[in-house]
Amino acid sequence: MVLVIKLISIVVIFYGCLVFLRPDTLKKVLKYTMQENKIYLMLAIKLLIGIIMMFAAKYCSIPWIILFFGALSIFGGAMGFVLKKEFVAKVLKWTEAYIQKKTRFAGIFILVVGVLLALAA
Repeated sequence: MVLVIKLISIVVIFYGCLVFLRPDTLKKVLKYTMQENKIYLMLAIKLLIGIIMMFAAKYCSIPWIILFFGALSIFGGAMGFVLKKEFVAKVLKWTEAYIQKKTRFAGIFILVVGVLLALAA
């Protein structure tokens, strides 16, 4: 299970580096997510990753960090299914407009989250 958390952290670190080095990547991901039923696919993936993190936390060296990010992921994924699709799309559009000038900071934040996950695994 620790290997799964390390793989998730490697993907997050890679994505953070990609967003930091190529800021248009985040915009492309958000536009892809806002397509017809892709929102539900992304929310399901987020929910699944959160569940995996919650189950794997007891095998990690610092379980509360994994539990925290797993709970955030489960909460975010579940809220996306509870809320209306139009509201979720509106939040994604607001995020795209807000982060447009701060994309490099978002990349650094994603990178830090990935490093925290890797160190806690």
